Amino acid sequence: MSTKSERKSQAERSALMQERILTATLDCIYDYGFQNVSTNVVVRHAKISRGALLHHFPTKESLIAASVGMLLVDEIALVREKADAYHNHELTIDDFVDFLWDRFSGRLFMITIDFLSSARTDPALREAIVPHSLGFHNSLNEIWSQFFVTKGSKPAEIELLLNTTLCLMRGMGVQSIVRSDSLYFDSITDYWKRHLRETLKDAVPMSGIRVVK
Repeated sequence: MSTKSERKSQAERSALMQERILTATLDCIYDYGFQNVSTNVVVRHAKISRGALLHHFPTKESLIAASVGMLLVDEIALVREKADAYHNHELTIDDFVDFLWDRFSGRLFMITIDFLSSARTDPALREAIVPHSLGFHNSLNEIWSQFFVTKGSKPAEIELLLNTTLCLMRGMGVQSIVRSDSLYFDSITDYWKRHLRETLKDAVPMSGIRVVK
């Protein structure tokens, strides 16, 4: 009969194996593109048996959904850290825009745009990742409303400001795939920084923001 410590150890080993598989999946999507990633590619990259992969993720859709989920959970934790830094006056709004642009012009965005493009014509994949995507955006709205509250502003206005910012960053991220021009993108982010500084000049961060560890 297994002891409680043995069961915990088994659970820990299982969690570590899942993280290894999910990390390998995200690495493969970034390196090779979603369309070129099969479970066999992930198995080779993670250096595990196919049986180990299927034990934890019996379908490709479940593997991708879990990978997306891990990616977005980690990203929300990072955004919360930046929110906490803003709340403590360690970051300015300019710093926050620079942080967003770094996320939308790098690994995170390039991975997400790959599987989102595939989900457009793959109902099973779309169904698997939609809950993670909705949860991610709901968390962003919650964080934004906490540290970008302005005097006299309405929650809907704050949410609109967030979504406009995110749409701008997404568009720039897509364009950066075919246009390598740092001066061009800097001019856009500088313009938006000025707009946000003016809009949020009376910003009053709410208390109680907590960083998710």
